[in-house]
Amino acid sequence: MKVKFVKYSFVVILAVLNIFLISACSSTSGVATEEIGDVSPEPTHEEKQVITEEPPKTEESQKTEEPILDLPCTISLWHSFDENEIESLLSVSSAYQEIQPDVEFDFMYSPKFDIKDKFENAANSGGGPSVLIGSGEWGPSFYDNSLIQDISDLAEIELLDEVNSSALSSVQYREALIGLPLNIKGVLIFRNASIMPVAPESFSELIDFAQTATTGDLVGAYLDYGLFYSAGHLEAIGGSLMDVDGNPAFNDQIGIEWVEMLKRFEEMGPIEHNNDNDLNLFREQRVGVIIDHLSNAPELADLIGIDNFRVDLWPMDMSGFVQSDIIYLNANLTEHDLDCGWSFVEYLLSADAQEMFSDPLKAGFIPSVSGVDLKDPLQRQAARAFANGTPLPVNPEMSVYWEPLNFALQSAVEFGVNPADALSAAEASILALISELHQE
Repeated sequence: MKVKFVKYSFVVILAVLNIFLISACSSTSGVATEEIGDVSPEPTHEEKQVITEEPPKTEESQKTEEPILDLPCTISLWHSFDENEIESLLSVSSAYQEIQPDVEFDFMYSPKFDIKDKFENAANSGGGPSVLIGSGEWGPSFYDNSLIQDISDLAEIELLDEVNSSALSSVQYREALIGLPLNIKGVLIFRNASIMPVAPESFSELIDFAQTATTGDLVGAYLDYGLFYSAGHLEAIGGSLMDVDGNPAFNDQIGIEWVEMLKRFEEMGPIEHNNDNDLNLFREQRVGVIIDHLSNAPELADLIGIDNFRVDLWPMDMSGFVQSDIIYLNANLTEHDLDCGWSFVEYLLSADAQEMFSDPLKAGFIPSVSGVDLKDPLQRQAARAFANGTPLPVNPEMSVYWEPLNFALQSAVEFGVNPADALSAAEASILALISELHQE
């Protein structure tokens, strides 16, 4: 299914738009509603053989080696993983215990609808887990309320250089590094190679290929211009959705060019605005190209066949939002517990851990770091495409952008409103909503 967004009132939007038309939006206290039982792997305490001469370090051994922690510790970790993702987590934690034999784990599952509030309540009371894995949208409010660590002084530049740049942007907030991305997911461009045999390299080429592929019951492209699926194109042509303070930055000449670009989607076939009609037609193998979320890729590959299903690189002047599950360190950690928690967080971004999480039979994550050997062709295609993705803004202000801008896009693309007027109305509405947000 397509991503759904909270709706806001259209009153402010309509009022402003009318003006423009006349003149020219590590405690586990608190019982989880569903907990995994004792899933923590037992730590190994095997006696290590003494080696009188240390063998030379290979590049592979240097990549995975971790310093042995001085004291035993227990790492508590809260998550909302499904069964396959838990299998990967257990594999990773077992591999980590081979490096750190005195570390034990205390995992707790909590549903996605519950885990954020549970963490906030526990951390505000001085407790909570060592590590939380959750949505990137939570990070800014966690940080503003002093619930998570700024890990800027812990993360070495060599580690950060390996992280997908768009995913890394989602944890850079107010000059702090508020977490690390465990994986990458988000918006991609999918192609049925039996309908459109060659991947377009530019937006204009996509239009040409789509028109050529449209014949009979077949449609060359069926594109969704909803904000979640189209905002990346604004960044790709040199514009920006918001500034560093969360204020609108889209209402300029590049923003107008962006809206005009979206209006050209109709030259390729039917268009959609935040619904599943394009996805359903792609399932029926009647459309060449759609823009959709990574989560639908495995199903589509099964329906269409791996020989025909493609995750393409973004054509020039196009891009899509990149999201991540974020690893957070509890602000209540101090001294040895902080060292212990950070050691595991760092290991989660190692090539070995990322490869275990990428196992298609388990979590099937797309790695957030480079240098991981992906054996699944679909994952390789997605990883390459995400390299040119656009970070989904995690500023708290983003919550008030969805409805005003979706309304503006629909007004301009489908109902003929002047793009400049539509964007100006959206900007005014968003600024009013931001003011209300900051007063709460």
